Amino acid sequence: MLAGRAILFAGRRVSCPCCGWKLRSFTEGNTSLKMRKKGYCPRCNSKARHRRNWLFLKNHTDLFKKPTQLLHVSPKYALARRFAKMANIEFTGIDLEGRPFAEHPIDVSDLPFQTNKFDAIICIHVLEHVVDDRAAIHELHRVLKQGGWALITVPIDFQRKTYEDPAIQSAEARKLHFGEEQHWRIYGNDFIDRLTTAGFDVELNRAEDTPNSTQERFGIIENEHVFFCKKKRSPHGNTTQ
Repeated sequence: MLAGRAILFAGRRVSCPCCGWKLRSFTEGNTSLKMRKKGYCPRCNSKARHRRNWLFLKNHTDLFKKPTQLLHVSPKYALARRFAKMANIEFTGIDLEGRPFAEHPIDVSDLPFQTNKFDAIICIHVLEHVVDDRAAIHELHRVLKQGGWALITVPIDFQRKTYEDPAIQSAEARKLHFGEEQHWRIYGNDFIDRLTTAGFDVELNRAEDTPNSTQERFGIIENEHVFFCKKKRSPHGNTTQ
C-alpha cells in the first residue's frame, strides 16, 4: 500500500529525507490519501519529528559514516528500517511492546547491557511514557561509551516547569493532565537539569533555528527540539557511570 501511495504522491514540492522520496504533499498518515501539510510521508510514514531528527543526525553527527554501535529506544520505523540495513551500524532496538526492529520486552529504566557499550543512542518521544524517567536517563548515560552521544527528544513546554504527579494514575486522568493516556508528565524548562544530573553535557538545538525553507521543504514542525547529549570522557581514563 505504501509503495502504491508513494507513486500517487510523487512530485517535486516537498521531500522526505528518511526515504529520499520527492513528493507533491505529505499525508494524513497510515494509508490515507488525504493531503496534509507537514504530515506523514506517503512512502515511509515518517512523521515531521522523524524528518527533523534525520536531518539533525545527518548534519551534526557521523552516524552515516563511522562504524557505530547504535541503541534505538522504541525504534521509529521510518528511521530504524534504514539504520538496521546500514553496513557501518551495529543496530540494537529495544521496546516493551512489539515494534518492528526491536528486541522486547526491555525496560529502558533497567537496561540489560554492559556499561559503556554503545557509541550512540536515539530516544525519540519515549521518556514521557516512562514512569521513572530519571532512572531511564541514568541508564542511557550508563550504557553510552565515554565520548558517545545520545539524541533525545520529548514534547516540551519551555514556559513552565515539568508538571507531573505520581498520584495521577488512570489513563483518563493522565490524558486530562498530560495530554495523552500514556504520558506521565509534561516536560518543562527544567528538563535539561534532569539530563545534566545524570552526567550528560547537553546542547539544545531549537526547532525555530531551522531555516524556514528547510522546514517547508521537509515538512518540519516548529516545536520539535533536539537535546544532543554527550557522555564526558574521564580525564584519567577511568570508566564513568
